[in-house]
Amino acid sequence: MQVSSRVIVAAGVLGGILWAGFPTPLAAQDDIGRMKAEYRRPPAPAVENQALVNLGRDLFFDPRISASGKTACASCHFPELGWAVTDARSTNDSGKPTSRKSQPLIGLGYAGKGPFGWDGRNASLEAQAKTSIATGSMSMRETDTPVKVEVIEERVRSNPAYAAKFQAALPGTPINIDSIAVALATFERTLEPGPAAFDRWLAGDESALSESAKRGFVLFNTKATCFVCHSGWRFTDDKFHDIGTSTTDRGRGRDLKDDELMQFAFKTPTLRSVALRPPYMHNASSATLYDTVKHYEKGGVDRPSRSPLMLPLQLTEQERRDLVAFMESLTGTAELTGSVRQNVPAAPPR
Repeated sequence: MQVSSRVIVAAGVLGGILWAGFPTPLAAQDDIGRMKAEYRRPPAPAVENQALVNLGRDLFFDPRISASGKTACASCHFPELGWAVTDARSTNDSGKPTSRKSQPLIGLGYAGKGPFGWDGRNASLEAQAKTSIATGSMSMRETDTPVKVEVIEERVRSNPAYAAKFQAALPGTPINIDSIAVALATFERTLEPGPAAFDRWLAGDESALSESAKRGFVLFNTKATCFVCHSGWRFTDDKFHDIGTSTTDRGRGRDLKDDELMQFAFKTPTLRSVALRPPYMHNASSATLYDTVKHYEKGGVDRPSRSPLMLPLQLTEQERRDLVAFMESLTGTAELTGSVRQNVPAAPPR
């Protein structure tokens, strides 16, 4: 559904349609039904090459693919946190803080062809993995003793277990940075958000959500206008917006210097399991979900690049808490229990 039609629905709701059980003007049951339809998750896609997924999983948790041999992809993307972190800045392979908070990887298999990253500098997940290892956060680039990619390739190539797994997953393909990146990206595309209380509510279990979270869902899709950017079952439009958080980091504007709206613009993150990974924003500038809601009320830095979707917003204290309650309902059971660590290697294969 196009944004314009959703806005029309929102306007109708805000005009005073009442839904029994809510203390503020919200929506009738048929309106709720239409809203729910926007968020029903599709079946998980079939895995075409399980051997390649398994190989990518091993590599993801293996620090040997970093220059130092001490940093793994999983060092900045914890499965129990929606494949993200709670650190404002992760520590890179050079032992220094990264420039931005690590992005969540959960649900990236549905993000299409990209681009990927906070600023969209990577055209694909394969490119992102390759760049991270070769010149990015896993490369020891900020030290006096950087390690060449060829050294990392040889570490993997000379390991009998990996040699066998590459042969099973990618028969006849050389073991190099490109095939390593392919395996990592293939694994990352399988990182499904666990079923959440919100999903159970969509399926008809009215007891799955609190009344506060139900009110928050309606606010999310009407008065608060969160749905405009956090749309669909993954709660992201996969686009770039300046929401007024940064004054020095130009985000997407780093590459699109002539596009006014892309200055200080960053990619909309998924809200799946968002409650597990404070602080928020690319620069970790909001300590809590409540603070994040307050940021949207204030509107952030007012400048030409600020998204026109940052509409004036004034919420009551109850409405703020209802929005937070709704976002908390998006936590997947697997992430909450840590069961996503099942079948993850406890140590790198030797």
